[in-house]
Amino acid sequence: MRGLQRTLSRAAAREAGIAPPKAGLSVVTTGRGGSFRSVFTFNAMQISVTDALAYASQKIFDFADGKVRIKGGTAKLQFAVLTARASTINDNASLTWGLGSAAASSATLATTMQNVIAVTTRTLDGATTALSTASTADVVAAATLDGTSTAIDLYLNVAFATGTDIDADGTLAITGTVTLLWENWGDNV
Repeated sequence: MRGLQRTLSRAAAREAGIAPPKAGLSVVTTGRGGSFRSVFTFNAMQISVTDALAYASQKIFDFADGKVRIKGGTAKLQFAVLTARASTINDNASLTWGLGSAAASSATLATTMQNVIAVTTRTLDGATTALSTASTADVVAAATLDGTSTAIDLYLNVAFATGTDIDADGTLAITGTVTLLWENWGDNV
């Protein structure tokens, strides 16, 4: 039975899409026939944030071509600052994060930067490199993303609301899980 389960899991992953190789990120996709469950596990996945921008993104999935319907899901993430807190990302900085089909392009995460999981705010309350209190969120609402011309990507986006939250380039480490239930309705092109 183990061999069959592994074969079905690999087939689901090929039919659904792929995750880019990134240290600290693993994705398991199950399902078939267009209905999928993807579990994203973050184990201290790093994202660098520049002071000049105060926002950053990490692509975590590339869906197969087609219309993608995000039906539901949950997220529970914790954030740690790996760089010196006094001179980079400050103690008790206000971090906003979300999942979207576009990479962050401003410190205000809006529209397609947070159309899968809406912007959630988390105070980075962990001391030094300790993890913050867990931040939880649900999928915004069922949404259909048109990936018929260009396949849809999924990004974890982070931003700092004010310039006083970050004084110099810094590095975040993300730990936790995101679970998405979704369908691929096919490619009509």
